[in-house]
Amino acid sequence: MRVDGDQLAPNLCRKSVTRMIHQRYFKPGQKVLLRPNETTTPNGYAGLLSGYIHSGGHDFFDLTLPYGPDSAIQYPFHTDMNFEISSESLGLGARVSGTFDKILSGDRIRMHILPDLQMFQRRAKPRIDCRIGLRFTRGRGSLKAMRQTWEKNVEILNSSKQLPALKGFRDCNVNLSCGGIRFALKPPAEPADLCLLLLDLQDEAAPICALSEIIWTLPDRDGQALLAGMQFLNLLENDRKRLSNFTGKNGQNHRQ
Repeated sequence: MRVDGDQLAPNLCRKSVTRMIHQRYFKPGQKVLLRPNETTTPNGYAGLLSGYIHSGGHDFFDLTLPYGPDSAIQYPFHTDMNFEISSESLGLGARVSGTFDKILSGDRIRMHILPDLQMFQRRAKPRIDCRIGLRFTRGRGSLKAMRQTWEKNVEILNSSKQLPALKGFRDCNVNLSCGGIRFALKPPAEPADLCLLLLDLQDEAAPICALSEIIWTLPDRDGQALLAGMQFLNLLENDRKRLSNFTGKNGQNHRQ
């Protein structure tokens, strides 16, 4: 059966254009954020993952996860799990929709990409400098173990039973938003390290538990501490709203 060139050309052209667009805004080595679709995010929590583009084609990205050699196996990926994939490009935000395809190796996955690229202006989340109660545990286990501990903690914190007195909080100067936190800690600490945080906003409500990823670190002048910027990976949506209200209210107070 003969295939007419005029019939074939449009399809090839679309693939070529799609690949060119993806390669322009999503390049090898570039960091991306994976946000699961709401329908695949259980129990009302907002989950994020970081990844780095390893390679790709006209309709797929191969992504490397930075959480250890078996991090792809440690996350509950499943067939047809939908994600928003976003990154910074040319001073703007770029995002596409993707569907999990398969695990390629211990830390690498393949995402099927839809031709729905959008460019958008990122809106900075309100951030405030404040003093809160803080407890944190550095990630001594796998991504899976840290997620399981987070799930257990939020179940306890949000149960109808009266909470036992929680101790061990230290007053800490932080820079806080509903998307992340910055504070000083003792080294060692590196980007992609996981931390489990308990935040006491001192508002007579239960502490907030967040699984966080270190994004950057900066040593202080004498090298005794590191200033670490973190993004929240796992956070209950209600707790995200609490943080948004807290930063909004206290930000207004600081401006008055």
